[in-house]
Amino acid sequence: MGKNLYITEKPSVAASFADVLGVSISKSDRARGYAESSNAIISWCFGHLITMAFPDAYDTKYKEWKVEHLPIIPEEYKYIVIDDSGVKKQFETIKNLMLREDVDYIYSCTDSGREGEYIFRLVAAQSGCSKPSKRVWISSHTDDSIKKGIDEAKDLSEYDSLGISAYNRAIEDWLFGMNFSRIYTCQYGRTLSNLLKEGKSSVIAIGRVMTCVLGLVVDRELEIRNFIPKIHYGIVANFTSQTSNIEYKGKWQPKKAGPKKKDEKDNQEEEKYISKEEAEEIIEKLKGKDASVKKVEIKVKNEQPPLLFNLAELQSEANKKFKLPVDKTLEIAQSLYEKKMISYPRTDSRVLSTDVVTELPKILNGLFSNSSYKDIVKRIKDFGDLKVNKTSKRFVDDSKVTDHYAIIPTYVTTELSKLDNDTKNVYNLIVKRFLAVFYPPAEFNTVKVETEVAGEIFTTTAKTLKEPGWKEVYEVSTKDEDDTSSSPIHKLVKKEPCNVNGFELEEKETKPPPRYTDGSLIITMEKAGKFIENEELREQIKTSGIGTSATRSGIIKKLKDIKYINIHPKTQVVTPTLKGEAIVELVRMTAKELLNPSLTASWEKGLVMLENNETTEDVFREKLHNYIKRTIEKVKRSNNGNMSIINIMKEHANKE
Repeated sequence: MGKNLYITEKPSVAASFADVLGVSISKSDRARGYAESSNAIISWCFGHLITMAFPDAYDTKYKEWKVEHLPIIPEEYKYIVIDDSGVKKQFETIKNLMLREDVDYIYSCTDSGREGEYIFRLVAAQSGCSKPSKRVWISSHTDDSIKKGIDEAKDLSEYDSLGISAYNRAIEDWLFGMNFSRIYTCQYGRTLSNLLKEGKSSVIAIGRVMTCVLGLVVDRELEIRNFIPKIHYGIVANFTSQTSNIEYKGKWQPKKAGPKKKDEKDNQEEEKYISKEEAEEIIEKLKGKDASVKKVEIKVKNEQPPLLFNLAELQSEANKKFKLPVDKTLEIAQSLYEKKMISYPRTDSRVLSTDVVTELPKILNGLFSNSSYKDIVKRIKDFGDLKVNKTSKRFVDDSKVTDHYAIIPTYVTTELSKLDNDTKNVYNLIVKRFLAVFYPPAEFNTVKVETEVAGEIFTTTAKTLKEPGWKEVYEVSTKDEDDTSSSPIHKLVKKEPCNVNGFELEEKETKPPPRYTDGSLIITMEKAGKFIENEELREQIKTSGIGTSATRSGIIKKLKDIKYINIHPKTQVVTPTLKGEAIVELVRMTAKELLNPSLTASWEKGLVMLENNETTEDVFREKLHNYIKRTIEKVKRSNNGNMSIINIMKEHANKE
């Protein structure tokens, strides 16, 4: 009987598998790139070992960048080992192992997602290996999860549609990058570099997702730059109730103009403010008039615990609370995953699958051994039956789980003092968000008072925490503006007369939208559908965004590295550079659909459809090739791009 070969994505993950398989990895094993026992061999990749070949691998003429060569659309795509001595050595090691006569079965143990699938399949294909292979699909690196994953491994063919999606994602990005970067560089690179006073002709990097994200940043900057603030006014009345002697303030409410139409946007906040003249006229009308309490509405409101983290929400929250760059948060989450402390981080899901519910008591018991969480877990145990079970639709829903469930801790834990500060903060966020879901809702006493003066209504609201519930454990970083009064207005009584102590004009200035931080940009990429006017398309792509959870932070980092955007090191605020802004305006003048979130998200939706067998590779490829040909021809015909770059440079010069 031959041996099984296990291939992981990284050396650190190989160690976790080795523990379960009873394989010892020595220092010399690490040096030679694999370890072996009597029945198992384990080896590892360094992430990607294989990449798509550059155009000159198809024809040497493509070494020169010329417009007449475009578009470049190979009939068959070529792949090469990445040009790095360590990578080449490791690939040869894996290739030799795959082709060894005593190896019967190969287990793909790369990360359970599209990129992990792609990494393994590229290596197997480049090795010329056709041996039977199985796929280990796991969501955490605990011993139990790995053992179960190996025992339940399915034939690799079960994941063929995922593999097809992975290959086509890479092909799609290659076609966009190689064709559009070349044509924009050939036609406009020299003009751009001259205007920027760069020493050599500027390469204009264009990417399927990257350029769209750059467009979002530039559009937000232009919105802020062109924003004209408006002054508007409200009215605040100062009251004293005559019976209970309570002093409080009320905000004037305009009379409703009738029922709101279905497609009408809610402008309630803006409607509260009027011109100074109108406000003064209302005040003059109300002077000397009697006031009385028209309505006192007291309610207890429950606030449920927040949903669990997916990667985008974790990156956003870490950015808000700790100013952590999104790529740093992903790096930390990946490290915690490889240390077996959390589940798979590159997930879009915010709920659990039913099959993980049975593991929750074990996870809680593991966290009970951590002094930082012992008391919280004890409280959960004191509550009795766990509030999260297979029927808890808010937190457990198989229909909302994609490849992986939400990010949660595992039963493997460590004292927080042993972690560096950033890692401790991210791990603490994940654990406390998880523990919070087992707590009851937070309860608030809410009071709304309406005070009438000569037919005009003034409202006062207050909100006080009655029972903290899950807020004992975790506080979401949101701004709460519900509370407008600290007075005991709940003691007011309907029809109680009030003295009017005076009116105040409330002056407010409209504000421009805030600049993106890299955390809010990640969320915007995830929720790209909000930019799409077409309701049917918006509904179709609501499970897709711009990029994927695995790639979004890398895209933002690349935009920063190639100096198309700046990210402030302390605030993490994102702004476009002059070069980035010029490139967006250039694309807007020549092929503006490249900036359209709906186009970018629909390509991502196409990849999901491939994965779900909802379309065929031939159909997808034909649409892709037609789009590339059509758009390249349009850019070739455009002759106003250089002028748009010149104009934007002039605008900047005038502002300076």
